[in-house]
Amino acid sequence: MNFKKRQYNRRNVLKVLGSSAATTLFGGVSVSIANNQPIRIGVLLPFSGEANEILKQMKAGIESGIEKINSSGGVLGRYVEAVYKDSEGHPNNLSKRCIELVRDEKVSGVIGPFIAAGRKFAARHLTDLDTPLISATNHEGRFCHPNLFTLGPTPAQDVRPLIDYVDNGVGKKYFLVGSYPSWQNSMFRQSRFYIYPTEGKVRGQALTDLGEQRFAPILEWISQTDAEVVLFCIPRKNGALFIKEANKMGLLERLTFAWIGFNEIHHQTLDINERERIVTCSSFVMSDDRHEAVEFVDRVQNIMGTDFPVTYYAHNHASAVAALAEAWKKAGEVSGNAALKTLPGLNFKGATGMETIDANSHHSSLNLVIAKGGAKHLKVVRRIGSVEANAGCIV
Repeated sequence: MNFKKRQYNRRNVLKVLGSSAATTLFGGVSVSIANNQPIRIGVLLPFSGEANEILKQMKAGIESGIEKINSSGGVLGRYVEAVYKDSEGHPNNLSKRCIELVRDEKVSGVIGPFIAAGRKFAARHLTDLDTPLISATNHEGRFCHPNLFTLGPTPAQDVRPLIDYVDNGVGKKYFLVGSYPSWQNSMFRQSRFYIYPTEGKVRGQALTDLGEQRFAPILEWISQTDAEVVLFCIPRKNGALFIKEANKMGLLERLTFAWIGFNEIHHQTLDINERERIVTCSSFVMSDDRHEAVEFVDRVQNIMGTDFPVTYYAHNHASAVAALAEAWKKAGEVSGNAALKTLPGLNFKGATGMETIDANSHHSSLNLVIAKGGAKHLKVVRRIGSVEANAGCIV
C-alpha cells in the first residue's frame, strides 16, 4: 500500500469512525489505527499579532517541510501533521498553549514562537512536559536550555558576516538603527565587538518603536555624522519606509545600507534603485540557483502560489520540521523524550543543505550567503558556507 493511499484512507476512516476507533479495513486487510496515528508537531505562531506577512512565511515553511517528509513515506511509517496555536506575539499565555499542545493535542515536538523572548518562556514551560522546542527566528543567543534547540541566526551568523563584508578589514564608521525588542539591544551590543577589531567606529545608535513610520529625524541625525555604513534591523514592512525616506534625502548614494533580516518581502516593496543599495547576510534567498534551493522554492510556491515570495523565515521553519523528523528516525521512536536525546549533536539535512545542532549549546550551524537587492530578487554575491552560532552559553 503506498503512503498517499494510506493517508487518504485514514482521514476518511477518522471522519466515519472518530479518533477513538481501534481498527478499520483497508481493502479487506485489518489495520490498527493506533499504529498509524499521525505524528503531531505543535507550532506556536502569532496569529493575532501584527506580523501577518512573516506569519505566512513561517506557516509556508512548516507546511512545505511536512509535505516533503510525507511524500517520502513519513517518519517511521507514519505521516506528519501540524497543530497550530496562537502565540499572540507575546509570552503571556505560552504556558497554557504549551500544555494544550502536549497534553491535549499529543504533539511530540514544538516549533516557534516568533518573538525571540518567547523562546525562553516556552522552553521553560515545556521542561516538565518532556518536549523539545525548536526556534527558527533571529535572536540574540546568550540563552541555552535543555529543551531549546534553535535554527534561527544569532549575531555571529547574521551580523558578523555582514559587517566583515561591508567593512572588508578597513575599519569603517557605522550608525546603528533598530527597534526596541530585547534581542536587538543585545544584537547591537554584540555588533560592536565585530566592528572594533578593525578600528571601526560607531557614530550613533537609534532604537524606534516597532510601528514607527517617521524616520526623517533619525536620517537627519545620520546625515550630520561622518558615518559610512548604516547597520539596521527593522524586520517588518516599516523597514522599507526607512529606505524610501533615505532615498528622498539622497543618502542611498552616499551610504552603505547593511540590513539585518532583509528579505524578499521587503525587496518587493522597493524600487530597483532602492533595492540595489542594500546588502544583507541570510541563510536563504529565493534566487539561489542550487538544485536544493530551486526545489524548495517550487515546493513552497506549489502550496502558496507562484507569486509567493519565499524568505529565510520559510526556509528555517522547514528545516525545523526536518530536524525533528531526523531526530525521531535516529531514535527509532516518536516522542518528546526521544527527540530530546537525539537532537543534541544532530547532523541533518535541512531545507537546502546539511546543518549541525551543537551538542553543548543546542544552537545550529547555518549555511550563509551575502546577498544584495537586484532587478527582480535578492541575488547572491558571496557564498560564505557553514557558520557556527557561537551562542555564548552552554546547556
